[in-house]
Amino acid sequence: MEVYLGRQPILDSGLKVAGYELLFRSSQVNACDSTDDVEATSQVIVNAVLGVGLDRLLGGKPAFINFDRTLLLGDWTTLLPPEKVVIEVLETVPPDQEVLAACDRLQRQGYAVALDDCLNDGRTAAFAPFVDILKVDFQLTSPANQLEMAQRYRKLKIKMLAEKVETESEFRRAQQSGYDYFQGYFFARPTVMQAARLPASQATGLRLIKQIQREEMDFDAVADLIQHDVGLSHSLLRYLNSAAFHWADRVESIRRGLNLLGEVEIRKWAWMASLSGLGQNRPQVLMAQVMMRGRFCEAIARAGKLSLGNSDPFLLGMFSLLDAILQRPLAGILSDLNIGPGICNALLGKAPGDDILTQILRVVRSYEVGDWRAVTGTAKGIGLSAEVLGTCYLESLAWVESVTSADEPAARPARPVVPAVFHRTPRPIPGNQPAKRQ
Repeated sequence: MEVYLGRQPILDSGLKVAGYELLFRSSQVNACDSTDDVEATSQVIVNAVLGVGLDRLLGGKPAFINFDRTLLLGDWTTLLPPEKVVIEVLETVPPDQEVLAACDRLQRQGYAVALDDCLNDGRTAAFAPFVDILKVDFQLTSPANQLEMAQRYRKLKIKMLAEKVETESEFRRAQQSGYDYFQGYFFARPTVMQAARLPASQATGLRLIKQIQREEMDFDAVADLIQHDVGLSHSLLRYLNSAAFHWADRVESIRRGLNLLGEVEIRKWAWMASLSGLGQNRPQVLMAQVMMRGRFCEAIARAGKLSLGNSDPFLLGMFSLLDAILQRPLAGILSDLNIGPGICNALLGKAPGDDILTQILRVVRSYEVGDWRAVTGTAKGIGLSAEVLGTCYLESLAWVESVTSADEPAARPARPVVPAVFHRTPRPIPGNQPAKRQ
């Protein structure tokens, strides 16, 4: 059976990743209460989540996993450690006696429980005593209802999560209304703002970009730029000594490191480092997404043995978020950087529908949000199966984690992060008498 798996970040008020929602289905049919959907969710939990490992998939952050009524009343949670998951009750689930009892039982077992697509209605009120988090869709509710729900339920110590937040103004409104967590694309598609003056390190990053775009790269000029910029020097040595490489000795020289990488990998690192410098004031999760898109596009092109001419799929993925990083219109940025027409046309929607670069980017964007109808149709057009895409996705996640983690034991957490922040009250210790509900 074909199974898709994606993830979407959930951010805290400091724009740091607090957790991820896992997105999955078995087919184009998205009826959450159907038998097929229950079987698909079960297969994902067993094969993808447990088989791959939640730590590898989510980097130690808790996973929000969708549960319909059948799964809530079943025993699937016995396979999922409470410190690693949040049970998310789907909007199709009614608050009947059995369901509320199941939510109560899950809380007493140590799980945090979230309610999806909350409205200012009786259903949400019925669930409120039995959940820890209320997720409010900012595209389906009015600003008045968003504020009213936050004021009403935060008094009960319930965490409020604003989902489908798509603009900077919606994010600010959610913050001002008292929401604790945020989910959506406000960090990837921000309101266009006037570009501010670049600090020195950002200016160096732009000079580095110009150097690596030359047909014949000037190795000495690149080395000099890096050596005279503390941020770039640190970034290169951290990258070289990350888990992505297995050199015999630790690399401590810029020039030696550049020699080890070679021209192709130097260009790839330089783009990542430069874009990270340009996005100093943007959310960290955005920069991780930049690398993820680049690697995922590259993996798809490699797996499908796709002919792309001189266009680099890694840059295609990274450049798809340039407007979010620089907070400027994408067309102007691409013109300034003198990017080739193949990538430019794909990013700006000017390429034909059957353009390979356009199709690769469509698969990646659809995978991120769990639009499996678009994933299925586009992937077939470039000759890739769901299994191959799943492998590409997980390999890309592992690569991003490896290059963003220094190869030092102290840099890695000793044990998984417990999602205690999502609980509204301290959980009873297993084996002890559970506290009475007030």
